[in-house]
Amino acid sequence: MAKIIFTKGAVTFTFSCGRVYPIGDAGQVNVACDYSDGGELYAYDKGISEQFFDLVFDRCNATDYSNFDSFFKTTIKGPLNTFTYTDESGTTHTVRCLNTKNPLRETKYGVYAGTINLREEI
Repeated sequence: MAKIIFTKGAVTFTFSCGRVYPIGDAGQVNVACDYSDGGELYAYDKGISEQFFDLVFDRCNATDYSNFDSFFKTTIKGPLNTFTYTDESGTTHTVRCLNTKNPLRETKYGVYAGTINLREEI
C-alpha cells in the first residue's frame, strides 16, 4: 500500500507511517435543516457535496512530526492555503487543512499521534 503524500508547489513530503484503521472518509451532502415554530422540518438542498478526510495517526516518528509541522506552519499556513493530498490508493485530492494548530502530539518519547482533518475543495 502506498504512503500518504502532501504536496504544495515544489514542497512534498511523504508520511513514513500509515494511518489508523478503520478508514472512514465521509462524504457529506450540504442540506440546510431547521424547524419551524410549529415543529415542521424544513430542508434545503444546496446542491453540492463535500468530502472530508480524517487522517488518524498513532505512531508517527519525530521526522514525520517535524516535516508535517514545517509543512503546516510555513507552506500551507494551517487552513489558509490549499494543497494536494495523495491517498494510499494514489488518488489525488485538492484539499484544505481544517486544523488551526498542529494536531499531532507526542504520546510517548519520540512517538506522535493525532488526527489531521482535511476538506476537499469543491
